[in-house]
Amino acid sequence: MSSYVAVTPARDEEILVPGLIASLCNQTCPPALWIVIDDGSTDRTGELLEQAADEHPWIEVHHLERSRPRAAGGESVIMSFLRRETWSRYDFVLRLDADLTFESTLVALLLREFSRDSQLGIAGATLYERSEGRWSESRQPSFHTRGALKMYSRDCFSTIGGLDAGLGWDTLDEARAMMHGYHTRSFRHIQARHHRPQGSAEGLVKGRLAAGRAAYRIGYSPTFMLARSVHRMFQPPVIVGSAALLAGYVEGYLLGLPKAAPPDLQKFIREQQLSRLLGRESRWH
Repeated sequence: MSSYVAVTPARDEEILVPGLIASLCNQTCPPALWIVIDDGSTDRTGELLEQAADEHPWIEVHHLERSRPRAAGGESVIMSFLRRETWSRYDFVLRLDADLTFESTLVALLLREFSRDSQLGIAGATLYERSEGRWSESRQPSFHTRGALKMYSRDCFSTIGGLDAGLGWDTLDEARAMMHGYHTRSFRHIQARHHRPQGSAEGLVKGRLAAGRAAYRIGYSPTFMLARSVHRMFQPPVIVGSAALLAGYVEGYLLGLPKAAPPDLQKFIREQQLSRLLGRESRWH
């Protein structure tokens, strides 16, 4: 049977983290190791994690000071504890947010997809999020695996160099994987509930601004970003969100900010985006 290490950052999640603990502990294919990083919680998150670790020896909890500097993307905290000598012992790496719940077969279904496709490098579930009192599917392009739940093959994880620490890390890893010939895909029959409440209008605008900054950092094509902004113009928050997305992207150019993607990766990303805009065959679909 394939083995995997799971890793989760958590901060002030005392309400939601019990659901994740129960979901992972009930898996038909449990992890060989689950590394959980309590990133400076001031509520009972750390206590709940320690209780779980007392019951399950494969849970490893780390506690960080709240006053420590935190990177914008948050993934640096994961790579600080998910070292090569650890993840290289397992066949897969499963990255999970602390605000998820899912059925007991989720991991088994993900592993089945890897067994079916030898080129699959990153796999994810379809996330359902609560809005206006009901759960709805969060639709994404089929190649995109949401950062909240991603499983990597060991070879792919090694090839892409682990997780980037900044904004847009969950698109950057996919682009790197695709450039090296791996498949990345989210599966509609594999589902998880993402319990983080939807933000207010102000929160959504900030989210769009951050998404624009991430797109610049990754090296998105200006043409693609303009088309993306127009496409999202009438999605909430109407017009303002689209403007914020474009503003975050343009900000990078105005400030001369560095990009995370090297030139060859930026070239690959822009070629895929242009092909998609022109209706040509693209891995960015």
